[in-house]
Amino acid sequence: MEFRVLGSLGVSSPGREWCVPSAPKQQQTLALLLLQSNRFVSASSLSRELWGDVQPKTSGATLQAYIAQVRRFLAKMSGVSVGRIMKNVLVTESGGYSLRVGIPELDLASFEERVREGRAALGEGDVKTALAFLKQALELFGGFVLENIPHGPVVEVQVRRIEQLRLSVTEQCHELNLRMGRHHEVIGALSEIVEENPFHENFHVLLMRALHQSGQRVEALRVYHLLQSRLNEELGLAPSPQVMALRQSILEPSAR
Repeated sequence: MEFRVLGSLGVSSPGREWCVPSAPKQQQTLALLLLQSNRFVSASSLSRELWGDVQPKTSGATLQAYIAQVRRFLAKMSGVSVGRIMKNVLVTESGGYSLRVGIPELDLASFEERVREGRAALGEGDVKTALAFLKQALELFGGFVLENIPHGPVVEVQVRRIEQLRLSVTEQCHELNLRMGRHHEVIGALSEIVEENPFHENFHVLLMRALHQSGQRVEALRVYHLLQSRLNEELGLAPSPQVMALRQSILEPSAR
């Protein structure tokens, strides 16, 4: 089977289209197990995801029923028996469950693996290989994480973590592109990201650098003033010393 969470939740197997369990609670159950694949997920965490802090008296039995329904769904998708799913895939452990999935089967696991490989290559000074791995990681996203199902409190924390990692990898990719002299190539993408993240200083810094290195000094300064205005009007803040230092370095040629 193949599983995806980087966009819409989905499960597929050869000859089958992408599907999800039909009921929202089963979708949430599967989603949390996938986000914590190959790790123990306690019954209490699953219950909190499904019902929050106010849980029904029958939550334990109901959760077991949901697990059984998810197992039947996985058995149908994979074409194997429920017994094999119980033994090898969605396994009961003391006080909880574990969903056993190989790295190539889950887009999230593949994403995290490529990020590790990319950052390891960067640590060895191989910028080209690092950038290739990080780009491959980002290409696995088909949208916002689990965008087609409801999020309970436990899944929501994990979704925010993954989206923050995605943003960090995106930032790192653009930094490496600038390091390789590809400033012209990243201006368009960085302009879009800045509009989507109007208070994210690092992306503004990257866009300012790309514009300045492309000979567009006035545009680089315009990005600074836009950030300054947004921070002041919306948050009552000033740009960080890093941003102000970059602005000054851009201004210096005209001062000489």
